This record gives sequence, structure tokens and C-alpha cells, in this order.
Amino acid sequence: MIRVIPEEDKTYRMEIKMHMPHDSIFAFLHKRGYEVKPWLYIFEDTSFPNGTTLHEQWTFTATRTGEEQSSKTLFLIVFENELKELLREIK
Repeated sequence: MIRVIPEEDKTYRMEIKMHMPHDSIFAFLHKRGYEVKPWLYIFEDTSFPNGTTLHEQWTFTATRTGEEQSSKTLFLIVFENELKELLREIK
């Protein structure tokens, strides 16, 4: 759903709600020059009462040539940043 709503100060607010499968996100990132690869995300959680707990989660990263896989290249973070950049072109 895309909704454009006029505001009082001669600007418009745009609200976008979409449901997308992984394949569509991966294809978008690929077109923007990223390689999507699986990655085992290991992180510490210190919120437990008895100290630090390690967690593991399989996910994907989106990297360009020369970039290392990391928590900063998780595919959803990269996807959000690329969408923001695309919308800035409209602005």
C-alpha cells in the first residue's frame, strides 16, 4: 500500500507498507551491486541476570567487492539504507 497525504505546509507525507519475500529483496540488492551471502551471526547478550549469553543466528549479509561480512552488512540493514537512498532521489 502506498498512500500520499497532503500536509498543511504544502508538503506531502508518504506512507508505504509492503510485504516482500526474501527473493525480491535479494534481487533488489543484487541490482544495486551487492552480493548476498549466508552468515552465522554470533552476538553477546548481557541483559540476563547471570551474566553474558552468546547467541547464534543464521542470516544473510549484503556486501560489495572488498567488504567483509559483519553486523553492519546484515541484508535488512543494507536494504533499508538503499531504500532511503532511493527515496532521497525523489526529495
